[in-house]
Amino acid sequence: MATVTIRDVASAAGVAVSTASRALNNRGDVSESTRRRVLQAARELDYVPNSLARGLLSGRTRTVGVIVTTILNPFYAAVVAGIQDVLGAKGYNVVLYNSDEDQRKELAAVEALIAQRVDGIILAPVQKTPETVELLVNRNVPFVLVGRTILGLDTDYVVCDDIAAGQIATEHLIRKGHRQIMLINSSRNSSSELRYQGYAAALRANGIEVDSRLVRSVVLHTDAERAVLQALDEGIRPTAIFCFCDAMALGVMRALRARGLRVPDDVALVACDNLDFTEFLEPALTTIDVPKHEMGVKAAEVLLSKLHKHKKRTTQVVLRPSLVARAST
Repeated sequence: MATVTIRDVASAAGVAVSTASRALNNRGDVSESTRRRVLQAARELDYVPNSLARGLLSGRTRTVGVIVTTILNPFYAAVVAGIQDVLGAKGYNVVLYNSDEDQRKELAAVEALIAQRVDGIILAPVQKTPETVELLVNRNVPFVLVGRTILGLDTDYVVCDDIAAGQIATEHLIRKGHRQIMLINSSRNSSSELRYQGYAAALRANGIEVDSRLVRSVVLHTDAERAVLQALDEGIRPTAIFCFCDAMALGVMRALRARGLRVPDDVALVACDNLDFTEFLEPALTTIDVPKHEMGVKAAEVLLSKLHKHKKRTTQVVLRPSLVARAST
């Protein structure tokens, strides 16, 4: 069967090809009766727009690439949902890649998206170093960083106030009477560095020295359990633990149970992200709420503004986190 073209739709509706195109693209300069006639003809002919051909003609594919560490992480699933809500409403398709915290995969994903002629890219960067961002700049690809940024680099981003997240969590534990507060941190992104700054600032503001023995950095969420067990085996006895993210708190809980320590009676526990599962843990986990969906929404809005040339200066959005106090503290 021959492919139905927009010319066939225009002929069936009795209008010019240009009029059919405006009607199908929901332009405002077409009467409602003409629009209905064109849409009816398109339905009857089973017309499917050729977005690739349209992109070649217009220089736009109405496709945006999104690169996150892994969509299996509920944090980034919520961010991507926010991105899709905004872009989908504006008629954009989303192409999603996982980097798996591997910069080589991240760079390969960027190259693949450029080859697909995406209009722009939203990226949760893997490393603190700027190689991927430099590639995007050199290729003139509009982009926005989300969730993380490259410290010291003047570029568009939408992030949580990670310093505030560290401060809020640590101050909550201090108000509960804790002074021996361990930090189980991530080792390789901007958020971990900033959350450490917030943790350290809260301790110092309350006259508590930062003890390097109480700060442990891990690469993977699954390493958090091992880090706590090692600290306990070294004779370190924190009365409270602040975890970089909720997923790490699961490993920490396992480690504490393995040593016969109860949460919160022996060790209080607070984490960060406020993922859905945290309220169903036993005990329910105190956590810092990061506005994940809003982060995705804002990132998409910033990118759209860049694509439509509504802005020239960089846009840097920092969202405020908040404490969700539960039974673990």
